[in-house]
Amino acid sequence: MRIDPNMSMDEVMRRWPASIAVLIRHGMHCVGCHIAPFHSIAEACRDHRIDEADFLKGLERAIAGGPVSRPDAPPASPGDARR
Repeated sequence: MRIDPNMSMDEVMRRWPASIAVLIRHGMHCVGCHIAPFHSIAEACRDHRIDEADFLKGLERAIAGGPVSRPDAPPASPGDARR
């Protein structure tokens, strides 16, 4: 799936809630931000000094159901799941 970099951050989060983990991982505090409805992906990447191509790849993986964990986070063990 190709994501349009001109899409607003708010639209991305509403359409694909899994994208929120990617934003948080990159230190973007778009959740609840009053600018998110007006801030495009491209603008947010520029303003946060994040490589747009890498960010879009992460979004696409998250939307497709791929891993979005932090690279420095230890893998979760099956016993860590809480019900």
